[in-house]
Amino acid sequence: MLPAEVVAGFGLKPGARVRVDEGKNHFRVHRPVTQLRKVYIEPTVACNLECITCFRNEWENPLGQMSDTTFASVLDGIRGMDPIPDVYFGGIGEPLHHPMAPSWVAEAKALGIKVELITNGTTLSEEVSRELIEAGLDLLWVSIDGASPESFADVRIGANLPEVMENLRRFAAMRPADHHPKPEIGIAFLAMKRNIVDLPEVIRLGKSVGAKHFSVSNLQPATADMQGEALY
Repeated sequence: MLPAEVVAGFGLKPGARVRVDEGKNHFRVHRPVTQLRKVYIEPTVACNLECITCFRNEWENPLGQMSDTTFASVLDGIRGMDPIPDVYFGGIGEPLHHPMAPSWVAEAKALGIKVELITNGTTLSEEVSRELIEAGLDLLWVSIDGASPESFADVRIGANLPEVMENLRRFAAMRPADHHPKPEIGIAFLAMKRNIVDLPEVIRLGKSVGAKHFSVSNLQPATADMQGEALY
């Protein structure tokens, strides 16, 4: 017998197969693999930067953007799920490169779910910041792969760290005053040999703008030139 809220949270239904680890005085229930917890939506594969880590460096596919019709279809599919999964706007492209991104965030939030978005921060203008805040975004992730202008620009070709930090500080200040202001801020760091020494300072930079979340991921080399940068 499990509490109703646990059953609902785990998406447990008759016939579901669940892994249970038994301890001496406890047991741990794992979510069934059939439960979809988060849907990743990629509004566009286009971007305003030429990062050395990007998979687009080896792609020959044409760049494109998601249409309103496709997004509406995706949202209809999400709406029909039980429980409704959270939504994360991100992917190979820069989500804010798509003009409909803030509006789509608002549409996803209307489903009563958690919505996240990741950005390189270069186009996080005052207008875009206001739109994302008013849309009800729960968590904004900003990619920062270097702690100095030089190390940052070495990875994110076409971006400027002081400009990104200025955009992020403005975004943080524009949020409604509260003990737990929304959207929350997260810092995403792609670790590799050339920038791993910057990680402590990147965390400090994040904390200086009120970041509550930090994500550190390993490089997946997209080109032969980047093979030697992997930490594993």
